[in-house]
Amino acid sequence: MDFNGEEAVKIAKSLAFPRAVGSAGEQMASSFIEKKLIDSGYLLQREEFFVPLTPWGVIKTFALLALVISIDARMLAPSFPIASSILIFLMVAFLAFYTFFWFKLLGSASIFRWLISRKKKERLLRSHNITASLPGHGRPGPHLYLIAHYDSKSQSLSLLHRAFFLLLSGLSLLWLGFSFLSSSSDALGSFPSLGVDFPLTLSILGIIPLLLLKTTNQSPGGLDNAGSLGVLLHLAEGLKGERPLRPGVTFLFSGAEELGLQGAFAYLREHEKEIEKENSYFLNLDAVGIKGKLRIFSRKGFLPVGGESFLLSRLKEIAKPFKIGTWPFSFGFLMDHQAILEKGYQAVTLACPSKKILNVHTEMDTADHLEQEGMEEAGKFILAWLRSWEK
Repeated sequence: MDFNGEEAVKIAKSLAFPRAVGSAGEQMASSFIEKKLIDSGYLLQREEFFVPLTPWGVIKTFALLALVISIDARMLAPSFPIASSILIFLMVAFLAFYTFFWFKLLGSASIFRWLISRKKKERLLRSHNITASLPGHGRPGPHLYLIAHYDSKSQSLSLLHRAFFLLLSGLSLLWLGFSFLSSSSDALGSFPSLGVDFPLTLSILGIIPLLLLKTTNQSPGGLDNAGSLGVLLHLAEGLKGERPLRPGVTFLFSGAEELGLQGAFAYLREHEKEIEKENSYFLNLDAVGIKGKLRIFSRKGFLPVGGESFLLSRLKEIAKPFKIGTWPFSFGFLMDHQAILEKGYQAVTLACPSKKILNVHTEMDTADHLEQEGMEEAGKFILAWLRSWEK
């Protein structure tokens, strides 16, 4: 097939409307995706799952606890400075390694079942994954997964503001913890004390906006993630009419990614026994569609994942003529490949780090941010990767 960026943009614009989990927009988006796949000749599979917990729900709970504990620690500091500083440092550690804890929490099947059992199912949010597959030809070979999430969300604070307040609260708490250790007994015992109460005030100013954060359904999700859906649906349509590739290919349209990669974790729980770790490769698309900005993300945030995988090495080689590089971290986003890495599979994400990213999760994330050349860049690169397995 010849990838047509104009057609991919057209599909993306049809999906650029608010589609938060549990909304009518989410149902409209999934129905659109399913119709496109059926019209292309696929037998699709729809798998429902429950959403027992959300990452920002946990963050807001943490923010409330941090507010209470930091004030209590200040009260205790004159008598117990070391214990007070330890309490503060524990909160900083949780904030710094939050994604690590989230992956462990949602990646554990037993913990997930316990979370589900705590609530009545009719009160839980639900979403679903949509999959369609192309069988490979010839002897059994590798299986490739192409992924894009179809939900969107908006939040009352922009990405930049969220990052600022998280950083402010984290650094201020760290400063507060050290001030408990370095200040004299007289300084700790006096109220107010500039060296102690100033970082406490800054931490409170950072925490309160996080407590007031609201998640809504106002973002059209053009860049995040209608562009990726346009690329993937156009690829699915074109590949269906071609001679089968040597590797099998599964298209996975994941739900509830914006609620902490729930769809990716749900898919792995459901299909863990049938996915061969040594022969399965996952390529996720998130926020693609900007010319010249496409990059390969291969880490779990800042967390290392061991040596360079076979998948990453292969993609880097194919990326050279496209001038597509790698990116060291995920600029504050959770991405579906991180859930897959957590379970021990080889996975990466293609995304476009640029100034336009600052518009995601807001009403300004429209399909106008998508560029035809950027869509073609992503589509042709993925085609080159798929065809590389024929050699």
